[in-house]
Amino acid sequence: MQDDGLRRQIMGVIGHVLADEATDTAVRMALLRHLGENPGSPELALLAHLRDCGDQDAPRGGGPAEGPC
Repeated sequence: MQDDGLRRQIMGVIGHVLADEATDTAVRMALLRHLGENPGSPELALLAHLRDCGDQDAPRGGGPAEGPC
């Protein structure tokens, strides 16, 4: 099924991000949290993680964006 192939590809990307020593610990933990919240659906976990990152890219009050992304 096409969904299974997509899930495998997304898990491959997530695996590379988690295994990369350059990945910030906060990013790693946030991504793992999303995976735990979306068991069996890595595409939803990645989407939730990217949404969180997008929310943090829009700083409030004119200051720099903060957070795990």
